[in-house]
Amino acid sequence: MNKAIYLFLLLLISGMLSAQTKPSFLFKGRVVSKDRLESIPFASVFVVTQNKGTATSPQGNFNFRVYIGDSIRITSVGYADYAVVMTREMAKKDNIVTIELSPKAIDLDDVEVIQLSDDFYLRRKKWDTLKLDLPDNIMQLPLGPGSNEIAPPANTPINFPIASIPIFQEISRNPKQARIIRKMEEAETFLTLRERERLKYFNKDIVKKVTRIDNRVIDEFMEFCQFLDGEIIGKSEYEITQKILKRYKAFLRR
Repeated sequence: MNKAIYLFLLLLISGMLSAQTKPSFLFKGRVVSKDRLESIPFASVFVVTQNKGTATSPQGNFNFRVYIGDSIRITSVGYADYAVVMTREMAKKDNIVTIELSPKAIDLDDVEVIQLSDDFYLRRKKWDTLKLDLPDNIMQLPLGPGSNEIAPPANTPINFPIASIPIFQEISRNPKQARIIRKMEEAETFLTLRERERLKYFNKDIVKKVTRIDNRVIDEFMEFCQFLDGEIIGKSEYEITQKILKRYKAFLRR
């Protein structure tokens, strides 16, 4: 039993020492389409064995440090996945490796096209309204039992002397209230900047490009997605596209 434990520890230590001495090198490459040899920008380059990755530049280039034996997977929307294993021969090359991706159509579920009404997609709830049969001169009825005063007629503006109310004067002189107002303004500014950042990764142009969705329903679909900020901000084009397609399939199955 002791010999088996000793042998296991020896193999474990040997493996750790071998992993530490594994040589690394700078892997430089360029991703292009196989049919037109055009650069593919923002393609996902993922190191499976290290669980990390990067994206290609607008010119399709990338470079990062890898180890011999690492498994690399390259993906992009509209192209077949490409996998390669780092070898010693590749480590000896100092030039840029050209990687060609084959075009691939994106398969979606079958959709049956039928005659639809103009408001078919707009499945929003219809809120009931309470209709009261009130007299036209209701605003001219007495204010209360035993009162001789008459309420002003409808659509009569009522002016309040806001400047003369002491509470507004107190707020303007109270530093605590001023800090609260400043915090509210800062929060509003933050939300505005955050929404502007969201639109860089999830907007109508991107949704139309991925789904070819009808203009009549695009607003409802974007509301249906309900993506959190952390789900889209800072993500790659490939990740955003996969999320949109997944939600679009769920949207069609409603």
